[in-house]
Amino acid sequence: MKLWCATLDWLKARTDLPDKTRTFLNKPIPGNVGWLHTLGALLLFYLVLQTITGILMGLYYSPSPDQAHESIRYIDTELRLGALVHSLHHHGAAFILITAFLHLMRSFFLAAYRAPRELLWWSGLVLFLLLTLFAFTGQLLPFDNHGYWATEVGIRIASAPPVLGPYIREFLTGGYGDLGATTLSRFMILHVAVLPLVFFGLVGLHLALLQKVGSAGPLHGSPEPYRSFFPGQVLKDLSVAALGALVLFLVAWFMPPGDSGPADPGATGFVPRPEWYFFAHYEILRMLPSGWQLLGTFVLPTAAGGALVLLPLLDRKSGGLLTDRLRFTLGGLVLFGVVGLTITGLVEESREKPKETAIVGDPIAAGKKLFHTKKCTKCHSIGKEKGGDKGPNLARVARRIRRDFFKPWIRKPGSFRPDTEMPNFEGSEEELDAIVRYLQTLK
Repeated sequence: MKLWCATLDWLKARTDLPDKTRTFLNKPIPGNVGWLHTLGALLLFYLVLQTITGILMGLYYSPSPDQAHESIRYIDTELRLGALVHSLHHHGAAFILITAFLHLMRSFFLAAYRAPRELLWWSGLVLFLLLTLFAFTGQLLPFDNHGYWATEVGIRIASAPPVLGPYIREFLTGGYGDLGATTLSRFMILHVAVLPLVFFGLVGLHLALLQKVGSAGPLHGSPEPYRSFFPGQVLKDLSVAALGALVLFLVAWFMPPGDSGPADPGATGFVPRPEWYFFAHYEILRMLPSGWQLLGTFVLPTAAGGALVLLPLLDRKSGGLLTDRLRFTLGGLVLFGVVGLTITGLVEESREKPKETAIVGDPIAAGKKLFHTKKCTKCHSIGKEKGGDKGPNLARVARRIRRDFFKPWIRKPGSFRPDTEMPNFEGSEEELDAIVRYLQTLK
């Protein structure tokens, strides 16, 4: 205790940090500020965690078309807890966008764009736009098929605006048309340098503005007296952050990101789709008739963004342009539309995935038989069973290798390790599935 007090005295003699902290914690807030106002703290927690996992992955990531995918696989299969860090970063992007969207909708419902919070609203809109750019630039970095084609879809949408469209595509692709080394390099620089610099500077401004004008309370005054930010609201923020961390860790642990194989511009049968949190916009584009794509890629997003920017100037007071009923109706329609279109996109994605064909009889037994008939035993043994020693012994292989890594590795091992002597798999997808199911029983 004496050491703590001495440290505070030392800081107080040289800075005003203790006084600033005390002022921040004792800042009065409306009595009705409660659980819905914890979304901002939850979002800040996710951003910090995303930054940490991104830095950890960046230590081993190689931003080149030949090595990017292999470096991600190295993180997943060779580094201790590497797969968990990758999964946290992958799912963290979705959690951040969902939380930011809900935070923005809460501000809309509570009319938190009205004076004196106009700058707070505008800075929040820019931050949300930057978060979507983070997600867009990040999906290409693994340089797998999914990220490659999702980025191609995104670039087509971004290059739709008249006049500026061709320049945007040229900037993102380096003028080469296809997504290659230049595109990957530019996306990497945007994702880890340019966007963070702008974003965290704006986060600081956003928090400073929040400290100045305070959180928006209830719509029609506060029937409860003002209270201190600490301890009540602080404990709520910490509780929600802890719950959010638990949910994210569970999702990351039980739902690791899949592997669609190294990016192949000539791949056939691969349906290009964006990440699921962009499905709402993507489904709108799919609904538009041919020749109307500009409406969905440029006109509607620009009109919606412009309306949100102008909202503080058009709806300045209660009972103005937007009554409470109208605002809640519009907000509810937006929420319903986004959720509905996202679910539609998820359903369509599941339909477009190739259906697995069942092998007659027990697929595991069939896989074991194929393992021998395909002469895998020339290079591999399983436990004490007689086999070759050119490759590793596959006893308990299911404990050593991630489930989603079996199939792409067996199909084309040279795409992961160019120096491997293991040949590409020759056989049907049905046979490959059976062999994978058999190997996954070796625990």
